[in-house]
Amino acid sequence: MLIGLIGTLLLTTCTSHPTKPGGRAARSTPTLAPDANFPVVNDGHSAFDQLVKNAIDDVQNFWRGAYPTISGGEAYPELKGKVYSVDGSHLTAAVRQNACLQQEPASIVDNAFYCRADDSVAYDRNDQHLVPTLGQKYGSFIVAAVIAHEWGHAIQQRLGIFDQSLPTILTESQADCAAGAFIRTVQDQRARHFLLTQQQLDQTLLGYLQVRDPPPVTTSQISHGNGFDRLSAIADGISAGAAFCFGADYVNRRFTERPFTTEADYLNQGNVAFHKVVTPGPPSARSSGLQADLNRFFSGAASSIHKTWQAVDTGQAAHPPCAVQQPTQFGYCARQNTVYFNEPFARQAYYSLPDHSINRTTGAVTLTDNAPADYALGTLFVFGWGLSARHQLLNAATTGGDSVIAASCYAGAYSADINTENPPGGFALSPPDMDEATEAILRLVPLDQAYGAQGTTGLQRIQAFTRGYFGGLSVC
Repeated sequence: MLIGLIGTLLLTTCTSHPTKPGGRAARSTPTLAPDANFPVVNDGHSAFDQLVKNAIDDVQNFWRGAYPTISGGEAYPELKGKVYSVDGSHLTAAVRQNACLQQEPASIVDNAFYCRADDSVAYDRNDQHLVPTLGQKYGSFIVAAVIAHEWGHAIQQRLGIFDQSLPTILTESQADCAAGAFIRTVQDQRARHFLLTQQQLDQTLLGYLQVRDPPPVTTSQISHGNGFDRLSAIADGISAGAAFCFGADYVNRRFTERPFTTEADYLNQGNVAFHKVVTPGPPSARSSGLQADLNRFFSGAASSIHKTWQAVDTGQAAHPPCAVQQPTQFGYCARQNTVYFNEPFARQAYYSLPDHSINRTTGAVTLTDNAPADYALGTLFVFGWGLSARHQLLNAATTGGDSVIAASCYAGAYSADINTENPPGGFALSPPDMDEATEAILRLVPLDQAYGAQGTTGLQRIQAFTRGYFGGLSVC
């Protein structure tokens, strides 16, 4: 399914239409402020509407402090337009006064947007539609993250960024980064209406994968970015803040979203059969060639530091023989230099990608967690090879938080090496694979059946994966 710049799945802006383990000191839990109260057009007075109002209040309060740091000292210009609560299945006369909805009424269904035409914000509150459904599954804070993204567009309008004719994916990424900058203040307990645990943040990030772009047919259809593009932007905003997001260098940001290049890849949606992922060997009718290519990659890394790489093997087992916890069904054993996998668990990993479907008549959204994802499973193998690299090349531990972060970083470096049209070993990623790798690093790696979180958070692993992707092995 392909979508354009407006409509379902897009958290967007419009012109005349919507377009290492933590180390913070423990703090006492602050008391949250009373619910925000300000006029909202067509306010449904529901719990969801109140959630959005609280998010808007916190996001605006954040920008009142942050905007002068990116605007040369100018104060934050308050929103001139209104906030519109819309039931996407029934647009009232009141909400049709929104300048963007006057032009394209259907653009609000399963959506939230900032409208440049009248400096307003609108959101679809229908509890069967996208944003409320995401909140029901992934927690209420993802709704605040959506609002923070839309306010990122409001900031762009105030700074004149839309006048620069930048690619859509760049402005959308910058809005994701802005959302990350806001999220950091909630992490630091500086928001009035929200508290955020690491687990809740990881759930928010997982839910944000649901608003990724599907692989486009042509480069002209690239808009918001794939899941990796979006989550890496949020992660950068969290770590570097608003000054980074709106700094002069952001226009040089690299993206990984790209179209399919062959009809066969498109028809398979980038997935090879399960048995080809788990069967080692060179590319053939039986094997994808992943394991052989991993040995090629890490052999080169070993040679660069004048060491010899011993090829890693794979094996099936109910539990890896070195496992110290009974639930482990996928792991690396240094003594055998082997990545072991339990086939039923590996099959679950293959069918693990979050996705959704939309009823085009009603707009109702159904969320799923079992879309095929060959490189989600593949990333678990990549992770094991990364642990072997620590063992073989650095004589470092293969357990503990540092090993998880390092292997996440190595996985990013390897993914970058093969995410090209002409990869060095002939084994290449398909357009959806970066989403699948992101999901694996975020959700599969920390499972007790796999490598375990070992004190790391999803955010830390995504940051490490991103660092490796853009910086290579040397930064890991």
